[in-house]
Parts: sequence; C-alpha cells; structure tokens
Amino acid sequence: MANAYQETILKNGLTVVSYRMSSMASATVGLWLRAGGRFETRKNNGVSHFLEHLLFKGTTRRNYRQLKEAIEGMGGSLNGFTAEEMTCYLAKVVGKHLPLTLDVLSDMVLNSLLKEEDIERERMVVKEEIKMYLDLPSSFVHALFSEILWPDQPLGFMIAGKTEVIESLTREEILAYKERFYTPRNLVISAAGNLEHKKIVEDAESIFGSLPRGRRNRFSPAKEKQSRPVMKLKTKDTEQTHLCLGGRALPYHHPDRYIMGVLNIILGGNMSSRLFNEVREKRGLAYEIRSSVSPFHDTGAFVISAGVDNRKVAKTIQVILKELDKVKSRPVPRKELRRAKDFAGGQLLLALEETPSYMHWLGENTLCLGKVPPVEEILEKVNKVTADDLQRIAQQLFTNDNLNLALIGPLKEEKEINKVFQLEERRGK
Repeated sequence: MANAYQETILKNGLTVVSYRMSSMASATVGLWLRAGGRFETRKNNGVSHFLEHLLFKGTTRRNYRQLKEAIEGMGGSLNGFTAEEMTCYLAKVVGKHLPLTLDVLSDMVLNSLLKEEDIERERMVVKEEIKMYLDLPSSFVHALFSEILWPDQPLGFMIAGKTEVIESLTREEILAYKERFYTPRNLVISAAGNLEHKKIVEDAESIFGSLPRGRRNRFSPAKEKQSRPVMKLKTKDTEQTHLCLGGRALPYHHPDRYIMGVLNIILGGNMSSRLFNEVREKRGLAYEIRSSVSPFHDTGAFVISAGVDNRKVAKTIQVILKELDKVKSRPVPRKELRRAKDFAGGQLLLALEETPSYMHWLGENTLCLGKVPPVEEILEKVNKVTADDLQRIAQQLFTNDNLNLALIGPLKEEKEINKVFQLEERRGK
C-alpha cells in the first residue's frame, strides 16, 4: 500500500496535507487547530469548546442557516469537535464540491461574527450539554479519572468546562482566545478522497496566504506526581456502577507506542480480549468492558472502563487487577500475540478505506506528530512486537504509583472496594 499523501507548507506556516482516493465519489476535509482544553486556564476552562459551538452561528458572509445549507444542500455533512490538544471543523461532500466546502469552513474560522445574542443563546446550550454529560455516569467517570491523573491542571479539566466558567466568559475573552490561537502557524488543512492536492493548496493560499503566521501555540507540561494507588468515588443512585481503572501511559512520540497499542488489544481492545472473556463471558460481571489508550504530546492514559452490577464491583476490580498482574508476569502466548497484531494491522487498513478516517489520520498525525508515518512502517513495527516487549511495557504501566480508580454509583460495596484496592497494593500488584 503506497503512502502517497502530499504535503505543502505555505509561507505563513499553514500546512496542507491530502491523499487522493480517485475511486471515491466523496471527499472529506478538516481544518485542524492547535487549540483545545490543554491551552486553557481554570479561569477560561471550556472556552475552546464554547468557541467551536459559536463558529457555526454565522459569519460576515453567511448566517447560521446558510452555513449548514451550503454543505447539506449538496448532500454533505458538517461537524466539529474539541479535544485536549486540538479543535477540528470538518465536512464530507461529493468530491467536486470540495472548493465550496473549504470556502465554508474557512469562512467559519476566519469570519465568525460572535454576536452577543448568539453567545448568550449558545451559552445556555453549552450549559445544558454540561448537565447532560454530568448525568451520564458512563461518560462522566472518564472525566473523574482524568482529574485523578492530572489534578489541578488543564489536562485534568473537563473539555466542556464548568457551568460557572461558561456563565462568566465574555465576548472579549472568547474573541481574544480566538485571535491568539487561530493563526496559520497553528492550522492544518487535511483532506482525503476524490481531490487534487494542487487545487486545495491554491485555494488555501488564496484564502489564508496573506494572514500573518502567528506564534506556535504551547501548553504547560503535564505534572505527574504519584506514589501510591489513588481512588476517587462519586456517590450516585444508578442501576450500575461505572468505573475507570488505569494510569498514565506513553505519549505520541514514544518509540514503544505500538507495543502499547498491541497490549491494549490483548487486554480489552475487542471481543476476543482477555478482559472481555474473563469479566463478561466467564463471569457475567459486565455487559461491556473495554480498554483504550489516549496519547498526548508529553503523556498519555491507559484506561479500562466498565459498567457493572452494584453488588459486584469489588469482584470485578479484583478480576481486572488479576489480569493486569498476569500480563506483567507471564509471556503472552504466540497465537494470542499473532491475533492481536493482525487485528491492529487490519483495523488500520480498514479505517483508511474511508475518506473521513483517512482525513482524520492525516490531520491528527500532522498536527500532533509533525508528520504522517508511512502505513508500511507502522505495520512493520506492529509486526515486530514481541512477548518480551509486552511484558516490559505492562511492568512499566501497571505499577502501584500509576494505579488509579474512578467510580460512580451507589457504592454499596465501598468497604469491600477499598479493601480489594488496598489488598492489591500490599501484595504489590
């Protein structure tokens, strides 16, 4: 599979990266900003996400209906999202409509009106979104977990922010944030599908080329101080207890990140994984249990999440900890390792058959890594992962000073849960 993506950097630092998929009728384009939760402070926590909402409300050239109708009126879809280290505005359309789509997305990013009445109306919407998020324990438990990993720092803040902060943000503060962070030096345009790279570059130059490059956005390094297991509980009357268990993990640039990816698959990355088999299939302790990894520039997170019977939380935690101990102490069998590596490679190749996934692949890698790694190189590195590698990374990640547990539920077994957690600590697991 040839890695035939193309990249062009304009004089002001804006990067255009694309991949032509000539057999596709569609094309997906995204405008990626180096702006997100990590670039905020406690005073403006949530401003990145709030601003993302506001850019859909109208520009000097189009009102909010015209923005959506311009894309949806030709069969496309328009969206956006905010994360810890990035904000993205994206659209999927028929390939021939890509120039108009880039015009619409750039209009949103450059010419948003940020009218007071729109800010006040959307302020209520974002506050309701925060309430919704807090009412969903399966989602909120992840925010609770991040607070444990990175307490009192932006990486541990909720992306949507806090209600009191959203209430206090002024138009001047939101505009100042946008002017500081939304600059060409911090912008990547990625596209995949039925397209011509040269044409996208020409359009990008025409739209953005005269803008000053600005400074590269930076955030404070993550502070990581932990000497023992940490547990955070939130009592809530729910039908299930929702949990996150894990710790800090490897960053984007770490040479062992592919080993961590294979380890994640073995533990909880699919229905063939150890946790799925042990917790759900053999014991019926949970309907859903999975593990995931979230890499950042200077750190990361490895988290196991599940929703379990309120009376069986302690037992579930005990089983999970046993599986972590097993992967640390015993080599993964050859057949299991082969399945995990084949799954990792297959999932990558299948994802890159779709224009939205390929656009996301190009944009995130360019923004966060500064390059797009060749697919063949990734497959080769995944193929080279050994059982010894997995043990080494497991022993590095699953330690007492990196063991954390977040729980939301009635906590009827609080004493038992604490006992299991402390017992595992004393036994050195």
